[in-house]
Amino acid sequence: MSFRLCASCASRFMEPGPIAPAGSDTECHICRGALSQLPRLADEAVLRSGGFEWLTFSVASSFGSKTFVREEEVAGFFAPGQFTSLKNRVNSELAEKIAAKTGKKNAQRGADAAFEFDFANGKCSANPSQLYLFGRYNKLSRKHCQSRWHCSSCHGRGCEQCMGSGQNYPSVEDEIGKAVLPLFEASGCVLHASGREDVDVRMLGNGRPFVMEIMSPKRRNVDASEIERRLSGNPHVRASGLRLVAQGMVDAVCNSHFDKEYSALVSADRPFALEDVKLAESLSGKKLLQQTPTRVLARRADLERERRVHSVSAELCEGGRMRLRIFAEAGTYIKEFIHSDSGRTRPSLSEILGCRASCDELDVTGISSYFLETVSY
Repeated sequence: MSFRLCASCASRFMEPGPIAPAGSDTECHICRGALSQLPRLADEAVLRSGGFEWLTFSVASSFGSKTFVREEEVAGFFAPGQFTSLKNRVNSELAEKIAAKTGKKNAQRGADAAFEFDFANGKCSANPSQLYLFGRYNKLSRKHCQSRWHCSSCHGRGCEQCMGSGQNYPSVEDEIGKAVLPLFEASGCVLHASGREDVDVRMLGNGRPFVMEIMSPKRRNVDASEIERRLSGNPHVRASGLRLVAQGMVDAVCNSHFDKEYSALVSADRPFALEDVKLAESLSGKKLLQQTPTRVLARRADLERERRVHSVSAELCEGGRMRLRIFAEAGTYIKEFIHSDSGRTRPSLSEILGCRASCDELDVTGISSYFLETVSY
């Protein structure tokens, strides 16, 4: 018994073995002529890559499942190490041809361009890989959410309620996207951030760390300072410290938890007095027990969490109100720390002052996220 193979497939097996030359490429027992398409597909892929910038590339190939069944038939007559798999050989040859034709480097991880070859159907594709832009954003508005939030009435299609925008609120994601997309000539972008603030909360200070995932960018060599410049005139959102990073930075940012500083303007059902300032500051260093806030119960499990308020400083303001400056552990619900959420947060400002306190305005004024500057992705 012998298997008739084309020259390309036969060269992958060490002699001796039950192999004979095929009369034509299409008679090859394994590839049925698929490998004869390799030079054409490599040339076509390079042509398809002409519409975007790239310096490095990756290669992936696919074949019909029956091709691998036939390959296993032949491989069964050879010891391990006496043959090279079809995909390994094909990917290697494709990479060599593309590199020779373009002078660019094969890099299977973190490549600028992704070439995919479908030998079962004789097709190929060339696509720019995503880019990842790290930085910190400031949100100066109390009417912007962090990520796109589709209108609950039209689910993003646009209606009278959302004034045709398709969104419940304008978003930080879209504001930064307006600066990013034209410069990179990208098809879209997605914001990944370290936590989020409520719509009515401003993000001030050193800003919240984020990574913007940029889809199908035709341009890769963009000066990040130009993005910052374009956002500098935006009355709602700014960004700083922008730089391109590897995909791994998304996990580093999203899975990190940082202590934060806040400024809260607080009122109550009575004017505050100097005694209240001292009582408020006595909450410094206190351990809190926080049941999941009622406002998020619909989307989060009802659990009790232990959090610590590192420090509280207070001062009286006009109108009988009080300004609190709070430094708290990551994950602390500050609004509930103030109003108690009907006793679900203990202790709270309302409890210790014996009044109904409420948070009129809340700002995040600092995030202790400096270690991200030492992460190299």
